[in-house]
Amino acid sequence: MQALTKRPSASFLFLAYLAAVAVGTFAMVLAKAYQSGFSGADEPSHFLNGYFIAQYLSTHLGANPMAAAADFYVHYPKISIGHWPPAYYGFLGLLFMVLPPTMPVVFALNVLLAALPAVGIAAALALLADRRAAIVGVLVYALTPLVLEGHAMFMVDQPLAACLVAATALWIAYAAAPGWGKAIGFALLAALAVLMKGNGWLVVFIPVFHIALTANWKQLLSIKLYVAAALMALLVVPWYVLTAKIAADGFNYQAGLPYASQALLANLLTLSHNLTPAGVLLALLAVVAEFRQRARSALRWSIVSGILSLVLATLLLQSLVPVDIVDRYMAPALPAVVVLAILGVQHLLAMLAQRGARPAAALATAVLAVVMAVPGVMHLAARPPKADTGIGLLSQALAPANRPTLTVIDGPAGAEGAFIAEMAVHDSHLQGYVIRASKLLADSNFMGSSYTLKYSNAGQVLAALHRLGVQHVVIVRQRNNPAYPHSTQMRDALMGPDSGFMLTQRLPHQYRDGVTEVYETRGTVTPDIAAVREMGIPAKANKLTQLQQ
Repeated sequence: MQALTKRPSASFLFLAYLAAVAVGTFAMVLAKAYQSGFSGADEPSHFLNGYFIAQYLSTHLGANPMAAAADFYVHYPKISIGHWPPAYYGFLGLLFMVLPPTMPVVFALNVLLAALPAVGIAAALALLADRRAAIVGVLVYALTPLVLEGHAMFMVDQPLAACLVAATALWIAYAAAPGWGKAIGFALLAALAVLMKGNGWLVVFIPVFHIALTANWKQLLSIKLYVAAALMALLVVPWYVLTAKIAADGFNYQAGLPYASQALLANLLTLSHNLTPAGVLLALLAVVAEFRQRARSALRWSIVSGILSLVLATLLLQSLVPVDIVDRYMAPALPAVVVLAILGVQHLLAMLAQRGARPAAALATAVLAVVMAVPGVMHLAARPPKADTGIGLLSQALAPANRPTLTVIDGPAGAEGAFIAEMAVHDSHLQGYVIRASKLLADSNFMGSSYTLKYSNAGQVLAALHRLGVQHVVIVRQRNNPAYPHSTQMRDALMGPDSGFMLTQRLPHQYRDGVTEVYETRGTVTPDIAAVREMGIPAKANKLTQLQQ
């Protein structure tokens, strides 16, 4: 293949980005995310972390941030800065100071950010192949199930992938022409990735793999490399020293060879599921072909090595750190695998053309591109919309006006979090308090792997509700089923003739089976704020508070 083509123009890269945005917008609208809002357990936390920072900068700037976070948590217990690092939330906070934090705005923003890795794909393929291959690569990437879910779910993984793609590109540029500006720029991007999400640490392995693949060992003697490493450490190590124990609460496995082998296999299967086995085999073909031709252009091999290094770094970190085995953890590697797969198609086309089979080569190119897009198309066809539980409008009605109110929310983790997030947005003065039924009526660890009921009968449940001064209880029942054992316990208690509560609203869900019920006390009650504060700061918030000491 040719050494390198002309660098792509900014206008071409922007058009490629718009193509990815268009596919992402379609996926987001199809999932009804702009209307239904959050459905996953982590989505509300990511949103509230950014919203809290916007509130802090707007109304509490100069006050102790950890104390402010702990107080916010007592009112709306879903922020989780500490479990996740703060960089992305700082960015969201600045945006939420000028943009309304509504679901249409939040998910439009999510689409724009989730499409950013496509720019790196377009740039790499336009440089290594041609513009046609670049557009095909962008569309194949945008249609992978993992990316489509990234547009429908408000998560950090796609923005992190964009940051890591940018860091990889800057490292490749530095390796080609070392300079202080590129070294410092890579250090800053690497620090940003690590401070966006814990698996951003994979960035430290990118230079390691790249130096090994290109045999550019003299890089190890460069003072620039060590200054960049020191700068990155200076920026990120203090945060991780302070929050290491908090983040470790989320680990679901034990480190070791059993986990590593299980995670590696699962992550490879994730890549295969997103691009089909044919796509993964094409990526391997590209690596082998580019390696065999590396002597023709050292710069081309350096670029391909950088792309491969991003894949290897992702697989290595996710096999070593036993946090969990989740498809979206492969988000940083997916853009690189797509680039390699499209390069594999190009190499296959070249081999067929050499044998005089140009029509077959063109047909094979089209067929392979379609095949790699099949998983995404099937995902779009099968994915049901998010359930609209009515929480958006309900939170406006239940938001406190002129006095403190206490509401209990019961439902799946995503529904609990969605309600808390919506209530927080409508309560800028922090007059309301929301308690999660999963914490009030049960004991469980952070990841929910242990669970026991706190109360043995309906009388004890009602006594707890009345003791705290609960005004409203909201119960979200997906498919009309209780979320947890305590959900049945509390609902049965509320429906008793002497409960002191009455059912005031019953809202059928849209797009999926389910119902949201609202119970209200018979009369006005005054919440026991002291009692709420005593039971409302669990381990996470306590650890956050301790960081200020």
